[in-house]
Amino acid sequence: MKKLASIFAVAALLFAFTVNDELADNIVSKFNKYAATYPQEKAYLHLDKPYYTAGETIWLKAYLIEAETNLLDTTSIPLNIELIDNQLGLVVGKKILKLEGGMAAGDFELPDSLHSGYYRLRAYTNWMRNFDESLMFNKEFKVYKSGEDVLPTKFNPQDIDFQFFPEGGQIVEGLDNKVAFKASDRVGNGVDVSGIILTNSGDTVIVFDSEHLGMGVFNFKAKPNETYIAKIKYRNIFEKEVQFPNIEKQGFVMGVEAVADKNLMRLYVGHNYNKPKESGNILVIGQSQGKISYVARTPISNKSMFVKISKDKFPEGITQFTVFDETGRPRCERLVYIFKEDYINLSITPDKRIYKPKEEVKLEIEAKDMDGEPVEGNFSVVVTDGKQVLLSPNEENILNYLFLSSDVKGKVEQPDYYFTQTKPEVRRHMDILLMTQGWRRFKWDDILKSDLPLPEFVAQRGIDISGEITRQNGKLFEKPINLTFMMWQEGGERSFGSGLAATDGTFSLNDLDFTGTSKILIQAVAGKLNRNTKIFINKAKPPKLERVPIPFNPITFDENDLADYLKRTRENLEIEKLIKARREQLLQEVVVKAKREQERDNRVLYSHASNTLKITPDMNVSGNVLDLLRGRIPGVQVMGNAMEPTVIIRGISSMNGSSEPTFLLDGMMMDKQAILNIPVFDVERIDVLKGADAAIYGSRGGNGVISVLTKRGDSARQPWESSGIEVTEINGYAPVKEFYSPKYDGPTMEDFQVNNKPDYRSTIFWAPIVKTDAKGKATVLFFNSNAETDINIKLEGMTLLGMPVRAKSSYSVKK
Repeated sequence: MKKLASIFAVAALLFAFTVNDELADNIVSKFNKYAATYPQEKAYLHLDKPYYTAGETIWLKAYLIEAETNLLDTTSIPLNIELIDNQLGLVVGKKILKLEGGMAAGDFELPDSLHSGYYRLRAYTNWMRNFDESLMFNKEFKVYKSGEDVLPTKFNPQDIDFQFFPEGGQIVEGLDNKVAFKASDRVGNGVDVSGIILTNSGDTVIVFDSEHLGMGVFNFKAKPNETYIAKIKYRNIFEKEVQFPNIEKQGFVMGVEAVADKNLMRLYVGHNYNKPKESGNILVIGQSQGKISYVARTPISNKSMFVKISKDKFPEGITQFTVFDETGRPRCERLVYIFKEDYINLSITPDKRIYKPKEEVKLEIEAKDMDGEPVEGNFSVVVTDGKQVLLSPNEENILNYLFLSSDVKGKVEQPDYYFTQTKPEVRRHMDILLMTQGWRRFKWDDILKSDLPLPEFVAQRGIDISGEITRQNGKLFEKPINLTFMMWQEGGERSFGSGLAATDGTFSLNDLDFTGTSKILIQAVAGKLNRNTKIFINKAKPPKLERVPIPFNPITFDENDLADYLKRTRENLEIEKLIKARREQLLQEVVVKAKREQERDNRVLYSHASNTLKITPDMNVSGNVLDLLRGRIPGVQVMGNAMEPTVIIRGISSMNGSSEPTFLLDGMMMDKQAILNIPVFDVERIDVLKGADAAIYGSRGGNGVISVLTKRGDSARQPWESSGIEVTEINGYAPVKEFYSPKYDGPTMEDFQVNNKPDYRSTIFWAPIVKTDAKGKATVLFFNSNAETDINIKLEGMTLLGMPVRAKSSYSVKK
């Protein structure tokens, strides 16, 4: 036995980079290839409150994290945020936030028309669409509406969901097992149960009780050729029979003890196959955050394997152990949590413990590591009225989401419970939780495929538009298709671009960077001047939307408290409308006097040309369009022969590497060759823009502009109302709205208006960007409302070194 144990100990020391085993090398290689091809992102939203009323604004801070390093992710820039009605299963609102350094401040205005009920915000990047929808961030909350009740979820109290979870995945005859279990009601809350395991003949084998949120565990060893029955009792009210897991005649089992010792884990693998002559090894692979940190093996001829594993090999968070048989097939799996307890000590200290209504508050924030050294980070801080904003016990925050909830199946009830205490029973409860809620970030079947498919969705660096160009009959062109596009916003500048469609007619415009709604015009020209094209612009398809159950522990108000909350929220919304109306009134009082411009040709951007040549019937129209300019426009020189003329506008130096001007045809940019192919008798006029007149086209107008307008182009209609041109409206990044916080010692109009109105805001203050400096410190200033209440302060965020942080504080307001 001692010699066998030493063999196992040696096996435990073999790691991914030293294992000289073809099967192990193959699995590790495929895992690393998968991790490199499909690196994973985690999104998180910090919201100011756990519930809202229709018409209110959700204030939020978005974080995007690299799953492998836990650092802020700077690869993806657009972050999609959707407002989803859980009861209808519909997206009722959407916006795009622009991430900068992996973070973005944002807000979501809830329409007045929303009905009372349960909603959620879903956050995801385009890259995250390569994975299951459940890996996207979802935050559930309740919306109230005056005069409407949130209909309660009705269910039979005896309808309990109860499941067994054998450690490692299966129970095998004659082998020692642990079996975890979980009981929950119809809305997902754990319920305490007791139960018994009976043989088919009625003998009692095991008596068990849940020990935490409906979860528990017991030891079990199945006898050969025996069947079992399980019965549970809920609140001593009723008893029912539940299905017991199937018993396998032959197979593998595994067990992990990760709680008893702070530094070591003990892992056991056993099987009952009778294969003494078989060659090959049993493999155990341990991985965390997309990296393999541990590999061990033992010959398949050994019926059991015991190893000790140092916890130092793994980072903070969930580690997954998988057992592979000699063929490379995964047979058992187990999750454990590695606690490092190397968290950030962050303090939030008000300059007083008791304040008066409307008094200024000063918060001192300080972050230090476990060695007392200062820590720099970027955080979001919210201050709420404790009587209006009721907080759930052990609620979700950025730390427990990134380390736990984002890496397990299903919703974790009271997730912060596992991180606020270090008691042995809490660590044990975490272990039981991970036995009942399995891994969900990838499947070994996907990793071990012989051919790994390329990702369908790319990581976006900006707003993207794509489409397809065909003939009018839907068939593809055999020639290259020239594309020109123009993008603009109401009252803003216009930008231009050009390129070629792919041979299959597809095109894309990538990495656009704009805020608000814009229009984009796309013109397709096949060959020299064939505009008889058809343009299809793709509409973005949202990810699959799954209906979710009612959130855990939905907060319920006392009837009087709810009425008071709705009344105060209504008053605050009225104040916001008053301030907004007053600002609009001030803007309307600003009078701008200017001469009215002459009505201009809407085919072009400019209102005034430096020179204009009108084409009349008495002109000699032989040659090409540019020949018409010879000697007719001062400062415009046309040189060379009619087939390859060169145009120079004298007095203008080269701005873009070419001395020739930019050419336009009915307002769209064209190359010179396209202009030369236009029949002269189709031309109505030629405009020449120089200097300041050409500045509207930016750097493209640096050498001047030659604008040709045809008789075909009807100036009474929009330039895109013809074949070969398509216009669509696209949404860019959502503008960032500033949280309004009144200053009661200030003379501004808003403060005056609010001073004469009751101020009972539920969210007293919201600061999405709070940075600690090199000394680990930051200061926040704001004013209280009218309310005499207890105030809650919550902070969430990330340090520059990739550690999630959350902290709380409080103070009181009294007259």
